[in-house]
Amino acid sequence: MKNKFLRFVLLSAFLFSAAWQTKAEGISVDAGLTPAQDRIVVRLQYRNILNQMGDNDMVMHMMPVVVAYGLSPDITLMLRNGYRAVGTNETMMEMDNRWMDPFLMGKVKLYRHNTRVYSLGVAGFAGTTFPVLNSSVSKTYSPVMGINASFRPGLWSFDLNNAYEWVNYNMEENQSSARQLQLNLAVSRNILLPGIENWVLAPVQEFSFVRNNPATGESGSFGFISPGVQLVSPHVKFEGLYQIAINSSQPGIKNGNRLILGFRFMF
Repeated sequence: MKNKFLRFVLLSAFLFSAAWQTKAEGISVDAGLTPAQDRIVVRLQYRNILNQMGDNDMVMHMMPVVVAYGLSPDITLMLRNGYRAVGTNETMMEMDNRWMDPFLMGKVKLYRHNTRVYSLGVAGFAGTTFPVLNSSVSKTYSPVMGINASFRPGLWSFDLNNAYEWVNYNMEENQSSARQLQLNLAVSRNILLPGIENWVLAPVQEFSFVRNNPATGESGSFGFISPGVQLVSPHVKFEGLYQIAINSSQPGIKNGNRLILGFRFMF
């Protein structure tokens, strides 16, 4: 009886330790990716995006690829690119299949506090797209800056991402087509899986809000309530998220529901 109890205690301690090292985090936002020094995290995703204009639908298939590198314990470099394929397009908007402009970002640790029961971290980040693959005549950038905060009490994870983006900033005209305030909160909890060594299941709930201020026209806001799940190990994560659109005051084109599937690995 004592041996069985001892084995149970040792197994529970091992699983808790493994779960501490295999935390889940937000799925729709890349700013939370933080590899250790000299380690690389690669995230591959498929995103099914539905937009609506009146009774007309436009469906896009996005395949983003993100590579994050731990330059030092305090600095992370990140490169993102992706391919857009247009499915159904019943609107009058012209959309084509193409590679998107690459996005380069740097993240710097501002604060970190670790204890036996929780960890708290705050990082600042800044980045921009580069119009090297943009086929349009006007070359535009989309600079963004923000703050990412993470709180890890026990098996829980809380990730808050705040960003401000100048969308399609034209250097010649010294003006962006829109300015966006982006807020995202991701909450997840690791569930230990006895008998499956080094793997945990993590339900994820995200809340997103975007305030869009175009250079011309009306301002608007929208958001998503997004349930999801991750299957997590120390080196590989499989993830899925369903984004339920909340269009509170978005003029013109409306956001429909979205599906995100992906996985990431570290080496």
